Amino acid sequence: MGTVRWKRKAACLLVIVAGLSATGCTYLQNRGNDAADLINVGVTVSKKPQFAFYIGFLNVLSLGYSHVDGTFYGLAERHAGSSQMRHNAEGVLLWGREQLGYRDFDPADPNSPKPYKVGVIGLIQGPGPTDGHVVNCPKLCHLGWLGLTLNCKFGEGADFLLGWTTLDIMGDDRH
Repeated sequence: MGTVRWKRKAACLLVIVAGLSATGCTYLQNRGNDAADLINVGVTVSKKPQFAFYIGFLNVLSLGYSHVDGTFYGLAERHAGSSQMRHNAEGVLLWGREQLGYRDFDPADPNSPKPYKVGVIGLIQGPGPTDGHVVNCPKLCHLGWLGLTLNCKFGEGADFLLGWTTLDIMGDDRH
């Protein structure tokens, strides 16, 4: 009786391994990328004194102000290390605007990355958040030359969980 259970467990494990192998290397790489998308966390540094104290909640509430262009040290947008960053945001509870960017934006262009509206009223006005900014909870604090950033990205959390079934709701998986 014990050997039958062991054989069933071994057969199930073999089927799972074979299934994952059949999907190729990109399946597990995409799951790792989705996991890396879940959070932005790190330290911000600016060459001149700047200010940020801003909290956003699931794109429906926002409060505070942020205007920081500088360097980010931490984990953001699937990249660990240092990168250029831009945090411009303002919010008054039900209305807000965010412009959060790391690495892939033009620092010379004040509209890069593309700003979007948040808060219940802001979402009605549009344009709303796109790509990896859907259902975010950014917390930005920068005083003078140093700051901290934490952004929990719950939209990416749904993408991570559903990705195990091969659904890609954010459209960011490699094929």
